[in-house]
Amino acid sequence: MSSLRQKIVLAFTAVGVFVIGLSVFAGYEVWRIERVMLAEEAIARLVETVADLRRFEKNYFLYRQPADLDENRAHATRIEALLSDHAEPLATLDEGELAQHLRHRLDGYTQRMSHFALQPGEPGETMVRVEGKEVSAIAQRMADHHRDALHGATRSNRHLVLTVIVGSLLMLAAIATLLWQGVTGPLRVLQRRMDEVAAGRLERIDLPAGDAELRSLVAAFNHVMGELELRQQQMVVSQKLASLGVLLSGVAHELNNPLSNISSSCQIVLEEDDADPGFVREHLRQIDEQTERARRIVASLLDFSRHQGFMKEPVALAPLIEETLAFVRGLMEAKVSVTVAVPGDLMVAADRQRLQQVLINLIKNAAQACGSRGHITVMGRGEADAVVIEVADDGRGIAAADLDHVFDPFYTTKDVGEGSGLGLFIVHDIVKKHGGRIAVASTPGRGTSFLIRLPLGDKSMAVASN
Repeated sequence: MSSLRQKIVLAFTAVGVFVIGLSVFAGYEVWRIERVMLAEEAIARLVETVADLRRFEKNYFLYRQPADLDENRAHATRIEALLSDHAEPLATLDEGELAQHLRHRLDGYTQRMSHFALQPGEPGETMVRVEGKEVSAIAQRMADHHRDALHGATRSNRHLVLTVIVGSLLMLAAIATLLWQGVTGPLRVLQRRMDEVAAGRLERIDLPAGDAELRSLVAAFNHVMGELELRQQQMVVSQKLASLGVLLSGVAHELNNPLSNISSSCQIVLEEDDADPGFVREHLRQIDEQTERARRIVASLLDFSRHQGFMKEPVALAPLIEETLAFVRGLMEAKVSVTVAVPGDLMVAADRQRLQQVLINLIKNAAQACGSRGHITVMGRGEADAVVIEVADDGRGIAAADLDHVFDPFYTTKDVGEGSGLGLFIVHDIVKKHGGRIAVASTPGRGTSFLIRLPLGDKSMAVASN
């Protein structure tokens, strides 16, 4: 089948053919039963008339009344009329041969009865009784044969009902299978893929070649996926620019200290015209140290802003966290403290730039949740198969109704203009690209904790401590 329409038309055609065939067969059975009922009435009257025929025969033999002879002849005529009027239904039920035999015997019976009426006597009476007995026997055989035919029709109807039930079930099963395999199945696959997209897994659908309608729908869906991927890339760039703004703010704050120290050292050396060479050398050394410090800050900024493909490498976690804190500390209130508990030799297999973007977002959110006063804890530990990073704060927390949506794009609990709702969505996406997982736990009024588990690229990078 090349289209859903053809499959549905085929299913309805099959149902129509089945119903028409069933109707024809049922009509034939109804016609046959009508014939049986007509024959039933005729044979019942025939048996009754034969019995009356024999009764008037006996009366005539006993009393020799002309009226009994007339009734006997009248009943013989009625039997002939019954056989003629119901010849068709009797023939349909294979009673035609018996009817002919009965007609032949009835002719012999009437002849012998007429002969006996003209010449009464014992031999003639005996011959009439023999012929009458044969007529009664044939009529009874016709009744028995009809009874068997009636029972056969009843059994046939039972078989018909059973056949209709079984056939209907098989037809329904065949149609259900056709619709499932050809219609419902592919639509359910498409529904599951759409549910995955709704859950944040933006992947194109690759269904096997099938119905034209489904191919068109999948093509349109994949086009939408392409547009969503493009928009997501643009969102990632926008969020990175936002993180870069945070870095620039931190860099400005961090660069101010070494530049101030360099300026002070230069002023001192310039003011001391006859200064001791050792004194001058010491201040030049301080200038060199502060210059190197400023160079490292600028290099970190350049590393973060440089566009590069996703690439995992061994990253020392503790220095990365300290560097990130240096950038975002300028955004924190004075009474917000930070505790770092990360083993110095803990390594993680990650894209350094993107992992730093994750840390910037989580620490910045923690600082905003703390407000003017609070405490942030950043912890890291190595486990048997993963490196665990936790960023926790004792701020205002997240409401239970919002917890299931914190990683959804454009979902934010902040006031209008204070957040785009993309930060945690990007965090979740980056962690997923690393093959890791991120979870959140929060109690309103008591704080929030984000837990990241990143798989080990090399077990030698983990430490045994918790």
